[in-house]
Amino acid sequence: MSLVACGKDNGASTSQVAEKKFPGYQRVGTSGDAAQLWFNPSDIARNGSSYVVHTLKTFPDGYARFDVVTNCRDATKRLGGTQYRADGTADKDYPGNDEAVSAKSEPGMAELMSTACGVAMASRSIQGEFNVPAALELLYGPYDAQSKTASWSDAAVPSDLPWRENLQLSDGKPLAVTGMATFVLSEGGQEKKVLVTNAVPVDGGCHACTGLLGVAIFRKDGNAWKIDSSQPYVASMGTTGSVGSRFEWAPAGDGKYALIVSGGDTHQGYQTAYMNAFVRGKDGNFVSIVDDGDTGVSDTESVDVKTSFVKGKDPAHYDIKVAFSYSIPGQADYVADHIYQYSGDKYVLVKKDDPPKVIAADGASEGGAAQGGTSTTAAYSAGGYSKASSQPAAASPSFDCQKAKSDAERLICSDAGLASQDVALASLFEQAKAAVTDKAGFRERVRQQWNYRESACHDRECLVRWYVAQHEFLSEVAQTGRLD
Repeated sequence: MSLVACGKDNGASTSQVAEKKFPGYQRVGTSGDAAQLWFNPSDIARNGSSYVVHTLKTFPDGYARFDVVTNCRDATKRLGGTQYRADGTADKDYPGNDEAVSAKSEPGMAELMSTACGVAMASRSIQGEFNVPAALELLYGPYDAQSKTASWSDAAVPSDLPWRENLQLSDGKPLAVTGMATFVLSEGGQEKKVLVTNAVPVDGGCHACTGLLGVAIFRKDGNAWKIDSSQPYVASMGTTGSVGSRFEWAPAGDGKYALIVSGGDTHQGYQTAYMNAFVRGKDGNFVSIVDDGDTGVSDTESVDVKTSFVKGKDPAHYDIKVAFSYSIPGQADYVADHIYQYSGDKYVLVKKDDPPKVIAADGASEGGAAQGGTSTTAAYSAGGYSKASSQPAAASPSFDCQKAKSDAERLICSDAGLASQDVALASLFEQAKAAVTDKAGFRERVRQQWNYRESACHDRECLVRWYVAQHEFLSEVAQTGRLD
């Protein structure tokens, strides 16, 4: 519920009129546009995952009544209302917004949202024991016990969020939010709970689709749990609509904590492991400080990652150790450490062990797998591992067809010719990956091309053209080591 008034300085007369004619209303601010806005703190209603604030906006010769709907994060929608004369008789309709807008785009609305939502959040809580369903409903909207998700109908994902397009958002369709992990936090002598969430469009989650990472912190207040902070748009990351599969909470320095998100996937038939560490700043927001990942070079090689914060020279910023483990069935694991240290205002890589050297059955190393629809079983060249014999490729593409969700993936899985091209391209991809000098640029280019296939190809002809173009591109990179 909110009150808004025009003009910068209505002075004492405006305040006195509002207090006499609209008892129970609270002034938003004491100066500027905020001084013209009033709201009733005892009458703020919940509407799905939004809040409705009944509003008054005072004028020198009257006032207006209308409702403001806000997500209590960054957006408001002013609904149409009625403008009244000073004597209380109706004068004319008061216009509203056609859609939600940035709270900062209308004078005083950001202050109104902050003040009214502070009251609304403080009054809402989880009674008794902390539980994820109640937390999700409090943060996002109605909870469905069968799907174990909350329906988030008013998400406003920032347009500049990296990899936003990979969320595959649809206008007017809600997001399904799942609780992924909870952690206990003791801060300032107060018990708190950390809730990690993953949001994805309903029925979404293609292979190239990311999940939306969110983090909320609740504080214990007597027999209730109240929202301390909520950051629903931390990152767009992961694959198949999930931000990751493993979550850890760790001390990151004096008074600092970090959330570590890890996961894995299969790209072109080869396993990838990745991690991302987010540190909680003084403002309560989580910021990515290190993200790392690696992909195996054989279809028989599995890759995993373990991240830990280790006390180093800087007590305020612990060192970060990212350990990648590589394994082949029947062989001992090989571990490569990546060490990051804080320098200046960011973490930098100070040590990186080489990944294991893999030798294929034809004698080629690190990505020299045979082409033409066959795959090879590899072994590490270190530690006395012997070469393994080649094996015929399975009659399937390089990815798991049981997880196929896009039109492109389903077409590939149902077409032997496309599946064969996919396997051959996976082998060529590894050769190009080993040869290219600009590793980061290569990853970005491949991801863009993969995203194009997932979103644009809905028939066989499109996929045939895509495979031809990718074969030409990867062949050139494999031969020259250059992207252009």
